[in-house]
Amino acid sequence: MRGRNWQPTERTGGPIDEVFDNLRQNIPHLLIERLDVTHPSDDDNVYFLGVSPRPDLVQIDTAPHGQPPFIIEADQRIVTDDPLHAATTTRAWLDQLTA
Repeated sequence: MRGRNWQPTERTGGPIDEVFDNLRQNIPHLLIERLDVTHPSDDDNVYFLGVSPRPDLVQIDTAPHGQPPFIIEADQRIVTDDPLHAATTTRAWLDQLTA
């Protein structure tokens, strides 16, 4: 575990919330962890997504407060400002990686 579980009630106030809402509606048992940092100046806008027992299949980095750009990484890497594109890509990658 690289971070702490990010619950559906937790919000960044940015568009990444839309991405996570979309994914939670479409992926049963989705796990989202937010990176734990040790220093206040460290970037904690890093999320690990997966399904049990593999909680870190896809990584999403955002700007502060869940703002774009979204940098999505697994075996590939994309950068997008569009929450729907981020959710669709992440869902497709998770489907491939868990098949």
